[in-house]
Amino acid sequence: MASVAALGAAVPATSAASATPARPEPIERVSGSSHVLINPAHAGRTNWAPEKGSSLDGRPLTIHATEPTVEPPTVEPPAAPAVAASVWVTTGRLDAGNKVCTANVVSSANRDVIATARHCVEGGHDFKFAPGYDAGNAPYGWWTWRAAGWVTAPAPQGDIAFIVLNTQNGRHVADVVGATGIGFNRDINNYAHIIGIPAKPEKKDEHMFWCGGQPVAGPEQPSTALIDNCIGLDGGASGGPFFVNYSQTDGSAVQTGDFVTGYGWQGKWWAVSSYYRDDAYNVFNGAQNA
Repeated sequence: MASVAALGAAVPATSAASATPARPEPIERVSGSSHVLINPAHAGRTNWAPEKGSSLDGRPLTIHATEPTVEPPTVEPPAAPAVAASVWVTTGRLDAGNKVCTANVVSSANRDVIATARHCVEGGHDFKFAPGYDAGNAPYGWWTWRAAGWVTAPAPQGDIAFIVLNTQNGRHVADVVGATGIGFNRDINNYAHIIGIPAKPEKKDEHMFWCGGQPVAGPEQPSTALIDNCIGLDGGASGGPFFVNYSQTDGSAVQTGDFVTGYGWQGKWWAVSSYYRDDAYNVFNGAQNA
């Protein structure tokens, strides 16, 4: 039996975030393997119907990375990222109001979707995301949300969520920073990396942390993806991308899961990531059409 510990557990947000005035409770929709929250302030823009998910029947699917667009926005945007569709820019801080995690912009039809862990979203009331976040610095600003949904399967293998962001200054988040690819039902043993932003007491310590290795399938059914050299993914790193096909040239990658926690198994300490299969695709497909 694996001994579970919260290596990447979400941690409470700062007092400034918790002082945000109370907002109306999100609208909830539950259907089968999906649970959806709708931001009341943006309900009119959201048509996410989880029951309309379309299964892949176990077939692999990869949606490729998206570069930022070059069309001029209605308002002057932040400085363009140095590298197009780089995971170092698309990854950022997720503030859930009562906790902080990590999330990543993934390619989607609406160019508004970020991926994170379910436990970062459950119990949350409001969400903000800062791509490229580093030690308190948010170079592309904070993006608000209009909908969020998650897989309802048991954790850790079902600890998967997607959030749909509002536009900022008339631009979608993927137009500003790009988006990594996203893959479903991919082989679990491809060489992989994880990026997470630990939440330390001092913001100067909130730098992106990454690790890499040859994953193995965890003991769960369906299995998680485990990497054994990731000590340092402390609280706040939850929800960070587990990704393959990383390019050292341009920083592009394909996300195939999200970092969840850590546990001891077979005499080693493992970083544990959920893995994207049909249930993840069904939630994602609702998100990209919301």
